[in-house]
Amino acid sequence: MQEMSLFSRGMNKQAPLAIDRILALGEKASRYTEADLARLVGVTRERIRQLKIHLPHKPVNSRQAGVSGYGGKVERAFYTAMRLGIDRLVALVDVRGDDECWPWLGHKSNGYGVLGPSNRYVHRRIYEREHGPIPRGMLVVHKLDGRPCCNPRHLVLATERERTWRAYRDGSRVKVSDELRGLTPAKVRAIRRAYAKLPKVKVHRRDLKFERVPLGCTKALAERFGMKNTKLLVLVATGKSGSWILSASP
Repeated sequence: MQEMSLFSRGMNKQAPLAIDRILALGEKASRYTEADLARLVGVTRERIRQLKIHLPHKPVNSRQAGVSGYGGKVERAFYTAMRLGIDRLVALVDVRGDDECWPWLGHKSNGYGVLGPSNRYVHRRIYEREHGPIPRGMLVVHKLDGRPCCNPRHLVLATERERTWRAYRDGSRVKVSDELRGLTPAKVRAIRRAYAKLPKVKVHRRDLKFERVPLGCTKALAERFGMKNTKLLVLVATGKSGSWILSASP
């Protein structure tokens, strides 16, 4: 599958197996020290020692042979070079089922996975690796709001408005009632048009003068649109709530 290409590319660096690469050298393997052979085939010196019992031509033990120029610094430098060669973007992702979230196991910032040295968001890097460059002005958002998730199936492009709409709709940014979250842009526009046509009565309270729709009309309108909360319907109809619903299409 396309999603697995991210990880298959990282795993292909291991093939063919180290022992196959050593056996391919034939008698030449015995001319190398353990350290040099480890560098040649891309494994640790300890791994070479483990494989020696299976080799017809065994490399020289560096320390027993008293080879000059080999010591702790050389060994540490070798391990550092090996670590730099690891594709951490692959190694630190917990790959699960195709439709499951793949958590990021590395460092996180504000819940999102980040990877140095530039500390870029991991989900943006994975999207670029799988789908190509991110268009200017576009964001990469999680369809299921799983911030550490690295599953390419769950990553989509969105504008700033669309991301805001998703946050309110899914309840990830603020708590939104199920009734409000169930409204669509078309339904909000229909409520506002219908509310504007309702009769208004003038109200005088001390120094305040304003108009309002009779309670019976708002109840009838709420029933018409399948809403139980009459106050919420008035807030939506007057533009005091639910404006985010119109910012993007569902």
